[in-house]
Amino acid sequence: ADLGLVALGGKSQRGSLHVELSAQACALINDWPALKAWGEQYKANITRVDLAHDDLTGETASINTGLAWLEAGLFNLNGRPAKARLIDDLGSGDGKTLYVGKRANGKMLRIYEKGKQLGDSQSPWVRVEAELRNKSRVIPWDAVTRPGNYLAGAYPCLAYLSAIQDKIKTITKAVEISLDASVEHLHQTGGKLINLLMHVHSGDAFAVVDELKRSGIPQRLKAYAHYLHATESPGVPS
Repeated sequence: ADLGLVALGGKSQRGSLHVELSAQACALINDWPALKAWGEQYKANITRVDLAHDDLTGETASINTGLAWLEAGLFNLNGRPAKARLIDDLGSGDGKTLYVGKRANGKMLRIYEKGKQLGDSQSPWVRVEAELRNKSRVIPWDAVTRPGNYLAGAYPCLAYLSAIQDKIKTITKAVEISLDASVEHLHQTGGKLINLLMHVHSGDAFAVVDELKRSGIPQRLKAYAHYLHATESPGVPS
């Protein structure tokens, strides 16, 4: 599983340890105060943190909402207009992304159609995600225990966001969409072959599955491998 990386060595690191936690690793952490205590104990510096809010229904956050916030100047800070760009899928169903700010300045916001990105062209799921880097700013360890507060304070228009994030509901929806998209892909690319093999094996579905299955997990589902059991039906072998 892709949980992140740990790097040690190199002239620029000067004996320090570089640790990265992926989204999957973050989903597995149950005691964020303990991580905060560890970081503060060893005087570790947070160089980057991504803070996200998921609107599974798209009712309070959307690309159009973000564009309206932009036009109303609700991303503006210190009197300066925010710079933004829109990646438009032109109706393909792959999902749009609105970027506000620049990564080079240490603060960038993404509003993107997460459900569509995962493969459901009809999904209303939108994610609002702020990427903060320690460029001209110190990222406190409080950000890992109160991410909603820091996301809500990133821009004036985000002040309405709750500090409470429903992590389990979000992960479950990601598994559901990714699995459904993978099944549809298999249906389109291998459905006819499976149909033929059913005739070859006289309707023995177990023989067909045994011939086609491979060990491992599809790449698009690796990030959610730990949660796949939640989508399995009783009696289905893992």
